[in-house]
This record gives sequence, structure tokens and C-alpha cells, in this order.
Amino acid sequence: MELILQPSLPHQQKAVDAIADVFHKTTIESPSVYYANPQITTYIDGVGANIKNIQDANGLSVEYKGYSYDSKCLNLDIKMETGTGKTYVYTHAMYELHKRYGINKFIVAVPTLPIKAGARQFMGDYAVKRHFRDVCGYEAEIELLTLEPAKNKKKGRQYFPTAVSEFVKGSSRNSNKIYVLLVNMQLLKVAKGYMLSRDDYGTVVEGFYRPFNALRATRPFVIIDEPHKFSREQKAFGVIMDELAPQCIIRFGATFPEITIGKGKTKRAIQEYKNLLYDLNACQAFNQGLIKGVAKEHFEPVSKKNEKVKLLSVVKNDVATFQYRSADKPTRTFHLHVGDSLSVMAEEFSGIMIESIDRNCIELSNGLTKNVGEEIDVDIYMNSYQEQMLRLALERHFETERSNFSGRKFKIKTLALFFIDDITSYRESSDGKKPYLLRTFERLLKEKLEDTIAVLSDSEHEYRDFLEASLSDIKACHAGYFAQDNSSSDEDIAREVDDILNGKKQLLSFRDKDGNYILRRFLFSKWTLKEGWDNPNVFTIAKLRSSGSDNSKLQEVGRGLRLPVDECGNRISNEDFMLNYIVDFTEADFADKLVEQINSEIPETVFISFRHIAAIAAKMGVDKRDLMAELLKKRYLDPDDSDMLSVVPENRVKFFDEYPLFRSGVVSDKIKDNNKLKNKPVGIRKARFEEISELWSILNRRYTIWYEEELNSKIRDALTYILESEGVFSEQVITSHRDVVKSDGEQMSLLMDGGVQYTIKNSLPYGVFLKRISLATNIPIPVLHSALNNYVEKHGRLKNSFFNEQSAGIIISKFAEWKAENLMGHFKYKKTNGNIGATALTYSDGTVRKEIAQGRIGTKVVEGEPMAKYLYNTKAFDSPLELENINADIAEVVVYGKIPRNSIAIPTVAGGTYSPDFMYVVKKKNGEKELNIVVESKDVDNMTGTRGLENLKIECAKVFFDNLSSQGYTVHFRTQVNNKKMLQIVNEVLA
Repeated sequence: MELILQPSLPHQQKAVDAIADVFHKTTIESPSVYYANPQITTYIDGVGANIKNIQDANGLSVEYKGYSYDSKCLNLDIKMETGTGKTYVYTHAMYELHKRYGINKFIVAVPTLPIKAGARQFMGDYAVKRHFRDVCGYEAEIELLTLEPAKNKKKGRQYFPTAVSEFVKGSSRNSNKIYVLLVNMQLLKVAKGYMLSRDDYGTVVEGFYRPFNALRATRPFVIIDEPHKFSREQKAFGVIMDELAPQCIIRFGATFPEITIGKGKTKRAIQEYKNLLYDLNACQAFNQGLIKGVAKEHFEPVSKKNEKVKLLSVVKNDVATFQYRSADKPTRTFHLHVGDSLSVMAEEFSGIMIESIDRNCIELSNGLTKNVGEEIDVDIYMNSYQEQMLRLALERHFETERSNFSGRKFKIKTLALFFIDDITSYRESSDGKKPYLLRTFERLLKEKLEDTIAVLSDSEHEYRDFLEASLSDIKACHAGYFAQDNSSSDEDIAREVDDILNGKKQLLSFRDKDGNYILRRFLFSKWTLKEGWDNPNVFTIAKLRSSGSDNSKLQEVGRGLRLPVDECGNRISNEDFMLNYIVDFTEADFADKLVEQINSEIPETVFISFRHIAAIAAKMGVDKRDLMAELLKKRYLDPDDSDMLSVVPENRVKFFDEYPLFRSGVVSDKIKDNNKLKNKPVGIRKARFEEISELWSILNRRYTIWYEEELNSKIRDALTYILESEGVFSEQVITSHRDVVKSDGEQMSLLMDGGVQYTIKNSLPYGVFLKRISLATNIPIPVLHSALNNYVEKHGRLKNSFFNEQSAGIIISKFAEWKAENLMGHFKYKKTNGNIGATALTYSDGTVRKEIAQGRIGTKVVEGEPMAKYLYNTKAFDSPLELENINADIAEVVVYGKIPRNSIAIPTVAGGTYSPDFMYVVKKKNGEKELNIVVESKDVDNMTGTRGLENLKIECAKVFFDNLSSQGYTVHFRTQVNNKKMLQIVNEVLA
């Protein structure tokens, strides 16, 4: 098959014209040597005026307009969202610049090998050349020269790199040739012995001994693909500027480097553009139907163990300290070094090792970086969870494949991409480790093929043939590409890699030249294909064992956003297609973040018209004159000489926070401000702490729960009742949640869609099952075993599959419910021996800390100095009620403050601990008596809306503080809801 390119697509032609029009009516001097480009004069009043006109014509936001002059080089930027044809556009631009101005020496710089392979494949394709010649009418043809590293560094005479030599020798007088040198970032280096910077070659090209000097003499135009990888501080960009000294740099990308502008309150991060000519952002791409929609889907965790591993600290190049925490196991600390496996903490981490240890982070063998303070969920590394993700990916793949194959005149080959983090889970390794993921995938694929074949109709005979061919050769259906493959000597692996990187047409085809089916359509990679590689017919992406990282969501889905092509190579643009994007439960909010990122790319308004103010006033239900007066009074807007009002720069963030309807392009609840400053530590006021230190010390003593002896017999009865309850024993079922990101033509939206349910056949050994329940409930294993024996004697043998995480979780949950209903009044608290040690506010010697992480006090912050009596120097809070408490000035209060999150460990009968929200020290007006108050604030109108577990914790707290008072230290515990002011609580206590 041949890819059929469509000429003059409006969104692509605008970008091509924008670049070519920059040089309209500028002075162009013929080259003095045959191998150089013409010299283009870039006066400010020439090129600069053209750039401004182009920006106006393309409707760029005011903040992106303007001409940035650089005496060394003309900079031009084109922003095009992933999947909209960036490579086609810069190739087309080279043809157009050659046709109009005679430019025929271009250097294309790319950051990675997959991008390089894709660019080489496209520009060197005969069908692409024929398209530009026969369809677009260009008389010239691209002569593509790809610079590759030297394979064999032999001693003796070295020859000038062939690609550079041919590029330099190419004549500007040859009107039929456009010379393009394709180079990856790694080759753009200046150092002794490096290919382009050495000058000891045995041959000379046009009098030059050094390749960089020869390239500079051609006065090239440089095209940079993926500019966020080529920041101006990055070495490769410096080499381009200093060694190549291009006349012009044109950057094409969906993402650009970020820079910080402004100071203090106006400080914010923006994308660093230099003469942006065209802005096709993600919102426009989705709205115009230029790319697929996205449907995110995930499973909730299989187990309810809630195991987490936290990176506590690191010593560079030496040791990383982890803390392992589990709901039913003791907390443990591990010290690991480079090369150590995380599986010493939990077997689910098998295959994950520490690659390096930096100052503030570690890099794992799965390519992920974890910073100090970050947590890792163990559940997402469970093989059973991975199996269900594979099953779901295959489910979605075959749904789509069947639709793309059957009932179409021209079929669409459907591909799926799997990102994994451990190469040995897919490839056979030298240490004999079994590739469990590969074996699981092949087993599930076989099952799914058999199930799908069984339900096909008689009219789907051709699809049946394709699936039966797949069933007969499972291994031919999948392939992998990993960084290690580049050095592999295995011929089969080499063929796989070549097919994936260079065989796009083969992957899009159903049959080879001999008429045999091309079955390969499931591709595995260890993040190597996450950026740069793409195939338009990827309809499913599964991120197995992912991390919930904060990488660009658009970059992650970018491998599957392009609109598909059919078996004849035609791009299908008149249908709605969906990319199935499958993640683990740590990225349950992926779709929300994707919508947020898309909307955040829309430039914020810098000028507001009177008509716009009137429209917003109508939406707000206020008078337009009142709204305008309000905005002027707050200095959010300044009158302009025209019929516009400008946004005051230093108040910009406040303005859009307080009046989000003024944001351009999308509905207010779809945008969040990404320019807010990062959380800063909250300072602890030493003088205030001294006044509350006694209360803090008492609250941080350690206590245990003591139950009445008579409860032992009641527990046995409770177990019998729980085991007899309906639905306790069943096979484990996992359910997916599916969110669809779609556009209605104006804005992005998020829709709920139907998920799937699967039965998990993995069971727990009986002993593990009992231990799991015992650890979570503190019920002795013999008591559990006895209760189960009684149940079996009465009801008969239980299936092995019933001993699973789900059944254990139900028993644990029901026992917690029983405790909540039956234990109140039958327990008390007793203080344990031992020192308090370090706390959230103090060091181990009792001295107060200078500061505490903001997240432990509150997730939100408002400006302003807190009351002098407040414990902290910052107003950090979690709810409006908490902020109201912080701002309340109560005469009787000596000192008050929020209790740091999870800092006070009050044991509860439900398991786990409880920590209230506020602590107060108050005095009567006459100053005769000092009292302590601890408050639990609930942002609800009354306590009837709180959950049973929350109520149970509060009831335990009441018992705890009553016990504390009976032991000689009086603390009044109160619960606060929305309709109750803090002053009322203080007055009640003082009465």
C-alpha cells in the first residue's frame, strides 16, 4: 500500500504559507559560492512587518504577537498539536521556500532515534516525493542525507562523513534539488574526536577539514522538530547557533520550552516562543476534528491492602531510604543502593531496580524518576492487576478492529501499543527469567481470538479468516522495541525493530506482496516509543505498570491521536474515531487532567471589550455597569484609548481566579490556573508554640485501646453472623471506569461511558487468606479457622476461588461495621511507656521546628497575615469553614492552630488512627482559668451527612478525651459544622 497524502488541507496550508510569507519582498542576494544558500536580509522593517501581518492574519493572541529581532539568526515558530501533520508541513515548507526564494540547504535536527526514523521514512518515501511533484506541482525533489554515527572506529585514515560531504557539495544552481541533512541531537556535539567537530580527516570538502565549518559555509536553514527537547540552555541548541550559524531556525512542535517571567505575585511560566507565526493548539485540533477523541479507562485496585512505599531521603550516588507502609503490616524502613531491587520491599516490584541516585531523586530501571517524598502504590505492580489491564486492552482492541474491518469497503488495520517497564517481562533474558507478561498476553490473546471467532456472523468470513490466521500464529501478532534492542545481535529482534521503526506501511497493510496476512498489530515498548514514533492506526494504548506521573498528558496520548488511514492509504477524516487509553488506578483522573491541559493552552485574554463585559455580566446576573465599575475599582482592568480595557499585568492571576468567565475559549469549570506558585513551607511561630506546647505534648503521647474481657465470646458470635451474611463468599470481580474526552465543536468535555467487568481467577492460599484477615482485624488465626470450619460443616465445602482478596475484604469490612455498632462503651484508653520523640511540630529533644510542609496544614492558601494568636505565619486551609476559623478573632483565645494532618495518632476501634483539626488554649475574660479545646471541623450543615466511619472516629475521640480528663488533664473535644461559629464553641466551654 501507499499512503495517499491530501494536499492543501487548510490547517496545514496556513502553516506553510505563514513561513513562506515571512520573506515576501525581502532583499535576497545570490550566493558567492555554489554550495551556499542565498543570503536573505532580515531588516526589522521588512521581515518584522511581514511577521506581524502574518500573526494578525492567523488570529494569534495579543500576548504571542510581536517581532523578536536577533542579529545572529532569524527565529520562527510553528505550533502544531501532535497528530496534525507537523512532518508534512515542514517538508512542504522546504519545497515552498525553495520554489519562492531558492533556498535548497536545510538541516533537520531531531531529538531521538524514533523521530529520526520517522522523518527519514517520510521524506525519503517515493510516494511522498511523487505527491509533492505530481500533486503539488513542485519541480524539485528532496535529496535526503541522513547523518549516522561511525560504526567502526578503525585506526588509520578517517574520511569526511559522507552525508555531510554530499550535503555541502550540493549545488544551489541545481534548481531540481533540495538538499536536506537529517541529524539527531546526540551527534550535535563539540568535543575531541566527535564526528562533526574533529579536523583530522584524510579528505577535504571544499577546502574545509572540519565538518561543522563546512556546514556553516552553506548558510543553512535549520528546522528543529520537538523544540521542547532543544531549550536554548541545552548544549545541542548552542551547537546549532555557534557551529552551524544558520540564517534561520524554524521550530515545529506541539510543546515548546518554558520560561519564567515576572516577579513576585506576577511571576508565571509561559512557553518560550520566538516569532510565533501559527498556533494550532490541542483545543483547536480536537474542536476541528483533526485528531481522534480519547477514552480513558482504568480498574480500581484488585486488593484493598493499601500498601505504599515512600522515598524518605537520598544520599547522592550512595543510598536511598524508603518507608514501607501497609494497612495490615508494621511500618518498615529499607536502605537500598544502585542496582538493588525494590522487590525486597514487596515482591510485586520484581524486575524494578535502582538505576541511579541523585541529590533529590532516584531513577528506576523502568525509566521513571521518583523524587524525595513521593509514594508508590504497590497494587499497580500486582501481576493479577496487570493481567486485567491486558484483558481490557484486548477487549477494546477487538471491539475497534471488528468495526474497522467488517462492513467497510476499505478496511482499516487496527493497532495497539503497550508501554511496559521491565524488558525481561517481554523478552527472554540470559538469567533464565520467564517473560511472564509475554506468556500472559499470548494466553489472553488466544482466548480472545477464540471468543471473537465464535460470535462472528456468516457475512464476516474475511475477518474470520484474518483471526484464524492470527490464532494459528500468535507470535506473529506482536513485536517489541526497547532501547537494548539497538545493540542486540538477535536477527528476529532486529526484524521486529525494523518493522516497528521503519515499516509503517507494513504495519498498516493486511497482506504482503505474496498475499499472506501481515498479522503484527500488538506492539510493546519500554517508553522508547512514547515520543516521536507514531502510527495513525493506533487505536488502543495501555500503560502497564505506570506511575501516575506529571508528564504531559498530550505527549502520552500523542502516539495514537492521528486520524487513521484505510488499506488503500486514504486518510479518513469524515468519521469520529476514539483512542482507547488504558491506565492504572493511580491515574484515575487522567481524563480530567488531559482536559485541563488542553484548556490551559488557550491564551488568556489581555484585552477585554465592553461588549464582552456586558456578555459576562449577563451570565453572572449583574448589571454591566456595576461589573465594570467593580473591575476598575479593584484595578483588574485599565481603560485603553480604543473601545478596549486592558488586563492589569500585576493583577492578572487574581483577575482570572476571581472572574474565571473572562478566560477565553472554554467554560470556566474546565480551566484551572497552572501559573500559581508552588507550595511553600509554612512557618511555625515560636512564641505562639510555647503557649500551646503543653497541650501539644499531651496530645502526642501514645495510647492503646483496652477492651473488656467479655468481648471475646461476642467476637465468635459476630464471626458466625458475618460468614452467614449474603455475598461474603464469591469470585472476585473487577470493574473498569471509562471517561471519554470529546469536543462539541467549541470546548472540550468529559463524558462517562460504560466500563467492563471481569472475573479474576487468582485465589489466595488458605493460610494467606486467614493471615490477611487476622492482620487487618487482630482476630487470632485459630478463631478464624474455627469459624470457617463451622461454616463448612453447615454449608459444605467452599470453592478455592472464593478465598480471594474480595472475600477477605468483605469479612474485614463487616467486622469493622460490627465493631462500630458493638464496641462503644466497652473499651478505654491507656497511656503507653516511652518517650514521645520527634513530632510534626518539634524535634526529638522537644524544641520547636522552624517550618512544616504546607500540605500537612492545608491544600489551599490565601494571602494576608494571620491573627497574632495563630500558630503559623500562613493561612493554609482545606475548607471554607477552616479559613473562617483561622480568620476569627476571639478575645478569650490565647493561641490556636491547625493540627498537622495525621500528626496525632488516636487509636480507634475501627482500626487505624484519628487526628482532629484544630487546637485552642483559652482563658476566661477575668483570666482566672486556662482551658484546652480540640475541634473537629466538618464542612457540612449537620452531622447526619457524615459517614459511619467518620462518626465512629469522632465517638472514639470523645472517649479518648474523656479518659484524658479523668487522668488529670482536661481537654474539651467539640465537633463543629458550618452553622456553628468558633466563638459559640468557646463560649460553651467557658460557661
